[in-house]
Amino acid sequence: MHSLENDGFQIIRSVFNTSEIITLRKEADRIAQIEDSVCVRRLRDKSDHFSSLATSPHLLELLPDDYFPVRSILFDKTSTENWPVAWHQDLTIAVKEKVDLQGFGPWSIKDGITHVQPPVQLLQQMLTLRIHLDDTPETNGALKVISESHLKGKLTSSDIKDHTKSSEICCVCESGDVLIMSPLILHASSRSQKPERRRIIHFEYAPLDLLDSKLEWSESN
Repeated sequence: MHSLENDGFQIIRSVFNTSEIITLRKEADRIAQIEDSVCVRRLRDKSDHFSSLATSPHLLELLPDDYFPVRSILFDKTSTENWPVAWHQDLTIAVKEKVDLQGFGPWSIKDGITHVQPPVQLLQQMLTLRIHLDDTPETNGALKVISESHLKGKLTSSDIKDHTKSSEICCVCESGDVLIMSPLILHASSRSQKPERRRIIHFEYAPLDLLDSKLEWSESN
């Protein structure tokens, strides 16, 4: 078993049963079709079902007390949308509007949503849950991680090249499994060798009062 604190990630098996997964798949497909996208941001705003899911006992019991969802995304990798993701850390947060604050930047806009790189101390306190709606063996775009890389802070491009010389771990998951990880862990995914559906619900969480009072999370409800 890998430790979230020490390794930067942990897989929790069979959080959702078959019946629950079938329901989540149908809702994911409905939203992806409406949005005509394989990457749907602000997922909770577009689905009451996923909004409730983000604060359900299924997930909150996996997190420290007083954590709440601050970003939600649906990733829907298919045989026709089969993209690789290079090694990276998740360094941005989504907020409602730009505010000039020391330590925050650069700023960017993704799908009309304001994003910014916050101080690393903020990212160190956040957690991501990835709910697997499909089996993700190594041949179907499973996430790869570098254990303990979350302990190194923000990494430069050169640092990333050095760290990825270490042994990578493939996070093989089955439908219903949940991967918990630090946004700072180095992670990547390859193209599927035998492309099948690979639907992932990506929820990011933060503790209450983590964000500067001058800023507001993009998804704060």
